[in-house]
Amino acid sequence: MSNRFDHLKDLCRLVSETFDLSIFFVKPTGEISFEIIDNQILNPLYQNEKQNLFNSLNFEPDKQYNFPVIRKTYFYENYILISIVHNDLFEGTVIIGPSLPYVLFEQKINGLINDFHVFAQREQVFHYYKSTPVISNEKLLKVSVMAFYLITQTLISAETVTKENSKHLQLGESKDTELFTNTKREQPAAVHHDPLLEKQLLTIIREGRLEELKGFTQMEEESTGVLSRSSYIRSKKNIAIAGITLATRASIEGGLHPEIAFSLSDVYIQRLEDLKTIKEIDQLSGEAFFTFTEKVQQVKGEQFSKTITNCQNYIYNNRYEKITHDDVAKQADLSHSYLSILFKKEVGISVTDYIQLVKIDEAKNLIEFTQTPLSEIGSLLNFSDQSYFTKVFKKHTGMTPKQYKEKYHLLEQ
Repeated sequence: MSNRFDHLKDLCRLVSETFDLSIFFVKPTGEISFEIIDNQILNPLYQNEKQNLFNSLNFEPDKQYNFPVIRKTYFYENYILISIVHNDLFEGTVIIGPSLPYVLFEQKINGLINDFHVFAQREQVFHYYKSTPVISNEKLLKVSVMAFYLITQTLISAETVTKENSKHLQLGESKDTELFTNTKREQPAAVHHDPLLEKQLLTIIREGRLEELKGFTQMEEESTGVLSRSSYIRSKKNIAIAGITLATRASIEGGLHPEIAFSLSDVYIQRLEDLKTIKEIDQLSGEAFFTFTEKVQQVKGEQFSKTITNCQNYIYNNRYEKITHDDVAKQADLSHSYLSILFKKEVGISVTDYIQLVKIDEAKNLIEFTQTPLSEIGSLLNFSDQSYFTKVFKKHTGMTPKQYKEKYHLLEQ
């Protein structure tokens, strides 16, 4: 046993020295068996209490995983958790960290100091954040794979790490320590939010796509601005208010009655002001986005009969497939001619035109939100050829795909 733990400690020290990261080994009872911190200091905001760190990580010492867990704290720190199992016996967890995904701006550090009333420790807090290693999210993912292999002799892909962590978050395990998923974003040059993510979210709300919202990753912390220089919690509230305001407008554009939308907005903003923790603010923001999207979905469903709504959903869910009027009629168990009359009466356009409209809307999303070449988009959406795709696209938008990209594409070329 002693030799094995000495070997484990040697491996941990190798990881620590390679990446300049502190490492702790915690038994299932919560007791720290060993730590490798060298000259690194502990976050003064934890008041030297390990339980404060455990709580911030939502860490349960007796819980084991078969993949490296990546956790983010309220204090912008990232940690890697690796379970140690020998002969099917869970022996504890290696905790690697902290690291920061980017250099913190002074305003954010001041906000934390004010929120947690540690004015007397201002210098220590600033020193901690200036001395903590900065490792981008993309690199940290690779570090987790390497450390997991070195310590457990099990090779796992970065894609699997991301998928497994996200799966556990969706199960409600740790909503407040959300795993980064857009690993390609580096340290921001400015502190403003990402307009691409914002537009994606507002499109989902406007269209009432509840299922897509459930899988949508909200804007990363580092991509949001500082809207209060004195308080991080105040800043989070201001960002949430801005998000709710935008969601209100999107829901109105999606068909929700303005009085209902504004009433919902008032209720959520009033509730927001009473909240005291970051976790509560994040949860309320998610609840607001869900409610607005659900209301839009209900309104859209009430506009048409159940038969037509089912046809619309079938078309949307199969927008990447080759789909015809006859396919929709078969799905609805209606004759070609009867569906044609019913659909035109309720929706105002033919089934074929509606199929085209759904596909072109998706093409617009691909052009705006992705780097997919124009030459591939028509093929992905099952248009017969590029010329026909261009013709249909121009019919519904008034411009060619190339012109649309030049005007609306949000990503760097």
